[in-house]
Amino acid sequence: MHPGKLKKLALYLLLPRPGAITGGAIYFWGGVAYGVALDRHFSIADIAVAWLGIEFLINQAKYWLNDYKDVGCDRLHPRKSERASVGGYFPVKWLPLLAALRMIAGIVFLLWCRPQVLPFALLLPAIQLLYDSVKRVPLLNAGVAATGSLVRFAAGYAAVTGVWPLFFPCLLVYCQRLAVYVAAYSAEGRYLLRYGKTPGKEYTFFYARRPHLEKLALALFLGLLVFALERHVPGGIVVTGIVIALLGVLYYRINGPGDRIYWEGWKVLWTILSYGFRQLSAQWWLKWCRKFLSRRKLLCPRDG
Repeated sequence: MHPGKLKKLALYLLLPRPGAITGGAIYFWGGVAYGVALDRHFSIADIAVAWLGIEFLINQAKYWLNDYKDVGCDRLHPRKSERASVGGYFPVKWLPLLAALRMIAGIVFLLWCRPQVLPFALLLPAIQLLYDSVKRVPLLNAGVAATGSLVRFAAGYAAVTGVWPLFFPCLLVYCQRLAVYVAAYSAEGRYLLRYGKTPGKEYTFFYARRPHLEKLALALFLGLLVFALERHVPGGIVVTGIVIALLGVLYYRINGPGDRIYWEGWKVLWTILSYGFRQLSAQWWLKWCRKFLSRRKLLCPRDG
């Protein structure tokens, strides 16, 4: 296999959706921040364990199921045909097994290390199965998809406090993510109408041909924020919520469908980390050799 394809396959097996671990995980960390602000007591180890089990293992595994269900459509999609799942790098029939193994690993890990957040983790694959059944039904697909972000927010909060957050913060998170998903489907529909229709993606045309839905979803969220100010919600939380919503909408406006921006960003991050690790390793080995030679009196400290 070509080294470039091998690297792409390795990255896909590590992170099926880099965007979900960088952008989508902001809801998990939002729940963590909200829990810390209210509880003031937290354990970094508990948060790290929850993130590893929920975001890295279980939530990422569900995208293999999504790719397995959509492999036929993705092969014909102008952007998504670049994914490793449809590139012929490995048999697509392996994806459900890989997803099951990764989810089981996440469940066992959380059951052993942090059982308090396990119920939230189990909701994610259940929501994915529900989403797969309604994906091609306009409005229902966005409504179900937004539930996943709500669960991730609650999981982050529970990682700190051990309990589910109150109803109103959950409603804010849900409506915000709903606005972002409607923007995502609208952007994909506009893209496909311009560059070529893809069988199986017709549901996105429903959003593209009704641009008022995107505005209504965002207006609903902003209206709730006005109500939140009357409930004495801190202004910082309100501003942060607005920024996240607008950035999410802007991302889909610029990028349309697919993972191009995320993959390019991940490649840049990978390159920077690899370069930094090599430099750090070189400096570490140089210091170790100098120390070793100094102990053997083969190199005087001033010679270094």
